[in-house]
Amino acid sequence: HKLRIECRKNLSILQTKGLINTGYQTILKTSSKLRDIDVMLKICKDKEIRKILKKKRKKMNKKVIKTFKNIEFKQIQLEEEKINLDLKGCKELLKVSFLQKDDKELHKIRLKIKACRYTNKEYEKEFKKLQDALGKAHDYYKCSKLLLKYKKDLLNADLKKKKFIEKAEEIRKELLSNYKGIK
Repeated sequence: HKLRIECRKNLSILQTKGLINTGYQTILKTSSKLRDIDVMLKICKDKEIRKILKKKRKKMNKKVIKTFKNIEFKQIQLEEEKINLDLKGCKELLKVSFLQKDDKELHKIRLKIKACRYTNKEYEKEFKKLQDALGKAHDYYKCSKLLLKYKKDLLNADLKKKKFIEKAEEIRKELLSNYKGIK
Protein backbone atom coordinates (compact mmCIF):
# COMPACT_ATOMS: atom_id res chain seq x y z
CA HIS A 1 0.00 0.00 0.00
CA LYS A 2 2.79 2.41 0.90
CA LEU A 3 4.56 1.63 -2.37
CA ARG A 4 1.38 2.43 -4.32
CA ILE A 5 1.01 5.75 -2.49
CA GLU A 6 4.60 6.76 -3.23
CA CYS A 7 4.21 5.82 -6.90
CA ARG A 8 0.98 7.80 -7.17
CA LYS A 9 2.61 10.84 -5.49
CA ASN A 10 5.63 10.74 -7.78
CA LEU A 11 3.49 10.26 -10.89
CA SER A 12 1.32 13.22 -9.91
CA ILE A 13 4.33 15.47 -9.57
CA LEU A 14 5.80 14.24 -12.86
CA GLN A 15 2.49 14.76 -14.69
CA THR A 16 2.44 18.42 -13.69
CA LYS A 17 5.74 18.67 -15.59
CA GLY A 18 4.39 16.80 -18.62
CA LEU A 19 6.28 13.60 -17.74
CA ILE A 20 5.41 10.01 -16.88
CA ASN A 21 7.44 7.13 -15.42
CA THR A 22 6.80 3.65 -16.83
CA GLY A 23 8.02 1.89 -13.69
CA TYR A 24 5.55 3.70 -11.44
CA GLN A 25 2.76 3.01 -13.92
CA THR A 26 3.62 -0.70 -14.01
CA ILE A 27 3.65 -0.93 -10.23
CA LEU A 28 0.23 0.72 -9.98
CA LYS A 29 -1.35 -1.27 -12.78
CA THR A 30 0.05 -4.62 -11.63
CA SER A 31 -0.78 -4.16 -7.97
CA SER A 32 -4.27 -2.68 -8.40
CA LYS A 33 -6.01 -6.06 -8.73
CA LEU A 34 -4.17 -7.35 -5.67
CA ARG A 35 -5.23 -4.23 -3.77
CA ASP A 36 -8.85 -4.75 -4.88
CA ILE A 37 -8.78 -8.34 -3.64
CA ASP A 38 -7.39 -7.23 -0.27
CA VAL A 39 -10.16 -4.64 0.08
CA MET A 40 -12.85 -7.15 -0.90
CA LEU A 41 -11.52 -9.57 1.70
CA LYS A 42 -12.06 -6.85 4.29
CA ILE A 43 -15.54 -5.70 3.30
CA CYS A 44 -17.23 -8.73 1.71
CA LYS A 45 -18.33 -11.09 4.45
CA ASP A 46 -19.76 -13.93 2.32
CA LYS A 47 -17.78 -17.13 3.09
CA GLU A 48 -17.99 -18.50 -0.46
CA ILE A 49 -16.72 -15.26 -1.97
CA ARG A 50 -13.93 -14.97 0.62
CA LYS A 51 -12.72 -18.47 -0.26
CA ILE A 52 -12.62 -17.58 -3.97
CA LEU A 53 -10.84 -14.29 -3.22
CA LYS A 54 -8.16 -16.01 -1.14
CA LYS A 55 -7.34 -18.33 -4.04
CA LYS A 56 -7.22 -15.39 -6.45
CA ARG A 57 -4.99 -13.46 -4.07
CA LYS A 58 -2.45 -16.25 -3.89
CA LYS A 59 -2.26 -16.44 -7.70
CA MET A 60 -2.18 -12.67 -8.12
CA ASN A 61 0.56 -12.25 -5.51
CA LYS A 62 2.87 -14.51 -7.53
CA LYS A 63 2.14 -12.53 -10.69
CA VAL A 64 2.88 -9.21 -8.94
CA ILE A 65 6.20 -10.45 -7.55
CA LYS A 66 7.24 -11.76 -10.97
CA THR A 67 6.37 -8.45 -12.64
CA PHE A 68 8.15 -6.39 -9.98
CA LYS A 69 11.39 -8.27 -10.64
CA ASN A 70 11.45 -7.05 -14.24
CA ILE A 71 10.31 -3.43 -13.94
CA GLU A 72 12.10 -0.78 -15.96
CA PHE A 73 11.89 2.81 -14.78
CA LYS A 74 11.85 5.15 -17.77
CA GLN A 75 10.82 8.76 -17.69
CA ILE A 76 8.87 9.74 -20.81
CA GLN A 77 7.55 13.05 -22.09
CA LEU A 78 3.75 13.01 -22.35
CA GLU A 79 2.37 13.66 -25.82
CA GLU A 80 -0.59 15.61 -24.47
CA GLU A 81 -0.24 18.78 -22.45
CA LYS A 82 0.94 18.56 -18.89
CA ILE A 83 -1.84 17.98 -16.41
CA ASN A 84 -3.16 21.06 -14.65
CA LEU A 85 -3.17 20.25 -10.95
CA ASP A 86 -2.92 23.73 -9.54
CA LEU A 87 -5.76 24.84 -7.28
CA LYS A 88 -7.67 26.34 -10.19
CA GLY A 89 -7.52 23.02 -12.08
CA CYS A 90 -8.54 21.10 -8.97
CA LYS A 91 -11.47 23.45 -8.42
CA GLU A 92 -12.83 22.44 -11.84
CA LEU A 93 -13.21 18.86 -10.56
CA LEU A 94 -15.51 20.06 -7.79
CA LYS A 95 -17.94 22.12 -9.85
CA VAL A 96 -20.43 19.35 -10.70
CA SER A 97 -22.30 17.29 -8.11
CA PHE A 98 -21.04 13.77 -7.51
CA LEU A 99 -24.63 12.60 -7.14
CA GLN A 100 -25.14 12.68 -10.93
CA LYS A 101 -21.96 10.74 -11.72
CA ASP A 102 -21.73 7.03 -12.42
CA ASP A 103 -19.26 4.77 -10.63
CA LYS A 104 -16.60 4.90 -13.34
CA GLU A 105 -16.73 8.71 -13.54
CA LEU A 106 -16.41 8.93 -9.75
CA HIS A 107 -13.38 6.66 -9.84
CA LYS A 108 -11.68 8.87 -12.46
CA ILE A 109 -12.45 11.93 -10.35
CA ARG A 110 -11.01 10.19 -7.29
CA LEU A 111 -7.72 9.56 -9.10
CA LYS A 112 -7.54 13.24 -10.07
CA ILE A 113 -8.39 14.25 -6.48
CA LYS A 114 -5.46 12.12 -5.28
CA ALA A 115 -3.19 13.98 -7.68
CA CYS A 116 -4.56 17.31 -6.43
CA ARG A 117 -3.86 16.19 -2.89
CA TYR A 118 -0.25 15.32 -3.68
CA THR A 119 0.45 18.56 -5.55
CA ASN A 120 -1.39 21.09 -3.32
CA LYS A 121 -0.11 20.57 0.20
CA GLU A 122 -2.16 23.43 1.69
CA TYR A 123 -5.37 21.52 0.89
CA GLU A 124 -4.01 18.02 1.53
CA LYS A 125 -6.31 17.24 4.49
CA GLU A 126 -9.44 18.33 2.63
CA PHE A 127 -8.53 16.39 -0.51
CA LYS A 128 -7.68 13.34 1.63
CA LYS A 129 -11.18 13.35 3.17
CA LEU A 130 -12.74 13.56 -0.27
CA GLN A 131 -10.42 10.90 -1.68
CA ASP A 132 -11.27 8.54 1.20
CA ALA A 133 -15.03 8.95 0.81
CA LEU A 134 -14.86 8.38 -2.95
CA GLY A 135 -12.52 5.44 -2.34
CA LYS A 136 -14.97 3.77 0.05
CA ALA A 137 -17.79 4.31 -2.46
CA HIS A 138 -15.64 2.68 -5.15
CA ASP A 139 -14.80 -0.24 -2.87
CA TYR A 140 -18.49 -0.93 -2.26
CA TYR A 141 -19.18 -0.57 -5.99
CA LYS A 142 -16.58 -3.32 -6.60
CA CYS A 143 -18.11 -5.37 -3.78
CA SER A 144 -21.57 -5.02 -5.39
CA LYS A 145 -20.20 -6.24 -8.71
CA LEU A 146 -18.66 -9.24 -6.99
CA LEU A 147 -21.84 -10.05 -5.10
CA LEU A 148 -23.87 -9.73 -8.29
CA LYS A 149 -21.51 -12.08 -10.13
CA TYR A 150 -22.10 -14.77 -7.51
CA LYS A 151 -25.84 -14.01 -7.25
CA LYS A 152 -25.65 -12.73 -3.68
CA ASP A 153 -27.68 -10.00 -1.97
CA LEU A 154 -26.09 -6.62 -2.65
CA LEU A 155 -28.44 -4.36 -0.73
CA ASN A 156 -25.98 -3.69 2.11
CA ALA A 157 -23.09 -2.93 -0.28
CA ASP A 158 -25.27 -0.61 -2.38
CA LEU A 159 -26.48 1.25 0.72
CA LYS A 160 -22.93 1.75 1.95
CA LYS A 161 -21.81 2.94 -1.50
CA LYS A 162 -24.64 5.49 -1.54
CA LYS A 163 -23.72 6.67 1.97
CA PHE A 164 -20.10 7.32 0.95
CA ILE A 165 -21.11 9.13 -2.26
CA GLU A 166 -23.37 11.39 -0.17
CA LYS A 167 -20.51 12.01 2.26
CA ALA A 168 -18.19 12.85 -0.66
CA GLU A 169 -20.83 15.26 -1.96
CA GLU A 170 -20.90 17.09 1.39
CA ILE A 171 -17.10 17.35 1.39
CA ARG A 172 -17.15 18.54 -2.25
CA LYS A 173 -19.53 21.37 -1.36
CA GLU A 174 -17.46 22.35 1.66
CA LEU A 175 -14.23 22.35 -0.35
CA LEU A 176 -15.83 24.39 -3.10
CA SER A 177 -16.96 27.01 -0.60
CA ASN A 178 -13.38 27.19 0.76
CA TYR A 179 -12.17 27.88 -2.78
CA LYS A 180 -14.13 31.12 -3.22
CA GLY A 181 -10.97 33.24 -3.28
CA ILE A 182 -9.43 31.21 -6.10
CA LYS A 183 -10.23 32.35 -9.62
